[in-house]
Amino acid sequence: MEFDKNTVIGITLIILIFLGFSIYTQQEEAKFKKEHPQQEQAAKYPADNTKKDSTATNTPIATTEKQAIDSVSIAKMGSFAAYSSGNEQLTTIENEDCIYTFSSKGGVIKKVILKDYKTFEQKPLVLFEDNGYDFNFSFITNDSKTPIQTEKLYFTSTEFSRKISGSQKLDLVYKIDLGEGKVYEHKFTINGKGYVADFSITALNFGDVIPANQSITLNWTQQLPSQEGGLDDQRYSSSLHYFSNEKEEDNISRDKEKELSTPIEWVAYKQKFFNTSLIADKGLFKTGAKVSVTTPKTDEHIVKTFSTQLQIPFNNNNAFNFPMRMYMGPNKYNNLAQLNVGLEEIVPLGWNILGLINKYFIGPIFYFLAKFISNYGIIILILSIIIKLVTFPFTFKSTVSMAKMRVLKPEIDELKKKYPNQAEFGQKQMELYSQTGVSPFGGCLPMLLQMPILIAMYRFIPSNIDLRQQPFLWAKDLSSFDSIISWSHNIPVVSSLFGNHISLFTVLMAISSIAVTKLTSQTQPTTGGDNDFMAQQMKIMQYFMPVMLMFMFNKQPAALSYYYLLFNVLTIGQNWIIQKFFINEEQIHLQIQENKKKQPKKNSFQQKMQEIMKQQQELKNKK
Repeated sequence: MEFDKNTVIGITLIILIFLGFSIYTQQEEAKFKKEHPQQEQAAKYPADNTKKDSTATNTPIATTEKQAIDSVSIAKMGSFAAYSSGNEQLTTIENEDCIYTFSSKGGVIKKVILKDYKTFEQKPLVLFEDNGYDFNFSFITNDSKTPIQTEKLYFTSTEFSRKISGSQKLDLVYKIDLGEGKVYEHKFTINGKGYVADFSITALNFGDVIPANQSITLNWTQQLPSQEGGLDDQRYSSSLHYFSNEKEEDNISRDKEKELSTPIEWVAYKQKFFNTSLIADKGLFKTGAKVSVTTPKTDEHIVKTFSTQLQIPFNNNNAFNFPMRMYMGPNKYNNLAQLNVGLEEIVPLGWNILGLINKYFIGPIFYFLAKFISNYGIIILILSIIIKLVTFPFTFKSTVSMAKMRVLKPEIDELKKKYPNQAEFGQKQMELYSQTGVSPFGGCLPMLLQMPILIAMYRFIPSNIDLRQQPFLWAKDLSSFDSIISWSHNIPVVSSLFGNHISLFTVLMAISSIAVTKLTSQTQPTTGGDNDFMAQQMKIMQYFMPVMLMFMFNKQPAALSYYYLLFNVLTIGQNWIIQKFFINEEQIHLQIQENKKKQPKKNSFQQKMQEIMKQQQELKNKK
């Protein structure tokens, strides 16, 4: 076939035009994909699931399917469908204590970093983040077939990232504008310092959008990341708390689901040293809230997962607003008390008298010393000495009473030989105590009066965030165990009770407890005869207790074992001083003999005991 010159030129121009148009189309398509990544991803969806005709272009198919998706969204979401797609915009607001990351997708706080704290591995302390975190409002509208989920909506906001400080305040408003004055908003107010953020949801002119007598449901789920040393201790110390309209605070620490039968004021997700709390500022969350706690069986990076479903009452008002407060920070008693909603009760200082001791005695002394001393090991030492000085009168009275019992022992042994009948012996023994002015319980009662302080310290130290990551001697962190030997493999039963390490302070505490037991047994009067077996059993138990304490305290904070070690050492020193300089058994013996010559004064307890013993003896004689 022959082609003339014009034909060749025409074909060449057509080929060049076609090639030029193809190159231009590819460049424009690449530019569009770069500027609109989400729509490019949406365009890929049908390509992955349908077989395209090789002769067709991409544009018509993408346009047709986008229109189909929009139609489905409108059918499901009604007027909210326009906000079901978009680009997520992140905004970072930093104050003096926190770094907040906000997301336009869902209009929520996506991540919180506490600036003044680090994890056990010295990484930035992320209180929570989007991975494992859900804060979603859902509600029914008159023009939607399915509930609206705010976590799937793209809100609009004009705010930009910045830093604030001091008395500054910043409002962030995330908005969905449906037109005709119908606006749904999430509003956050961040302060220049501190851990509290105001938060509210607002629905303007929504009287005909949300059906009457409906609630707005908040589904809030948070995974607690491991931030401290010792996963078992973190799980033991983590719990979900809530405060009901009945003014009763309750908590759940074990795996459980529960539906609450009363309105509640606040919910708190408490970790060992930090918490995230949501407070209804002027109203209450409706009856029917659901809470749940789950513990992962295999994931060692997650302590627990907390979930709450809250019902926010929607009053069908065209100017609906429900204000709340969010606390995202450390479990400091004074900080939480300033919120004035009882949130400080999540700090486990103990109930009744234990809590009073910690709040008004141990706590004030500890924090006063902390103003002048930076080493918390020294603070605990001084605090231990102060406690010993305060309890010295009780210890002194107990030691003197035991000395009297030792002096009186020969006479008691004689009574035992003279009156083999146990009831008759008991009666004569009480008469002897009455004559000599010796109380058989004088050595026990003063010691029992010291027990509340010992138990109060058991609650105060583990919950004290000020001890967190504070080093002392070989302990790197007084709020965690001080491991000197550790092993990686698990030993059945032993690992669950004892852990995979040995804490030196715990070992020293156990040794000092044995020393105290030995010293006490030497100063206490012993019994003989029929009671030998019981005495031996009691002695074995006394020496067995320090071993049990090792199992109890090996996974506890080093500061706690350190305190009880100091308590034992100070007890040994205190008893030595009393025995050396205050106790003279010869003088005690002379005083007892002088008391015998006086008219005995029986207290009500002694009189009651003698009457009981006399009645028992009379009944036995009748038989």
